[in-house]
Amino acid sequence: MTTAQGTRRTTSEERREQVIEAGIAVFAEYGLHATKTADIAKRAGISQPYIYALFDDKKALFIACLQRAREQIRDSFAAAWEVRDTPEETLAAVSRNLQRTQPSTEARRCQLQGYAASADPEIRSFMRRGFMEVSDHIAERTGADRATVARFMAAGNLLNLGMVLDLPDEYVSVAL
Repeated sequence: MTTAQGTRRTTSEERREQVIEAGIAVFAEYGLHATKTADIAKRAGISQPYIYALFDDKKALFIACLQRAREQIRDSFAAAWEVRDTPEETLAAVSRNLQRTQPSTEARRCQLQGYAASADPEIRSFMRRGFMEVSDHIAERTGADRATVARFMAAGNLLNLGMVLDLPDEYVSVAL
């Protein structure tokens, strides 16, 4: 859409994307309850009331941000995928490759904030469903048993913590 001056106006879908990206950053830092929508609006370059034209409430925005962070993490996982001879070798190769395909630290922190907010039943359900979908996907794609997938997921969570805490490699090398 263009204005009378010939400049292009941002669509509501583009604004929604800006708000989600801003929300990931702010929620990653402050979590669901301490985040102010005014801070997200400021970072996105919009007015605070416009957030509520795009999302029903702050929790709906938080879940949209968690969904986007999940997608970014999934995409990095897909980029790291490397089939090997056994499920265990495949998962070890994926773990090593994830080091170079990691999404932003903000996406990881936002995901951790989702776990922290899981006392809320709706958020817990969202986070639980996502965890189970990833676990099931890994099992289906590799043929690995549940115990092997659980160890891989545990190692992945250790790598996430290593990334967000900026830990030296020797603290997370067991995961590789």
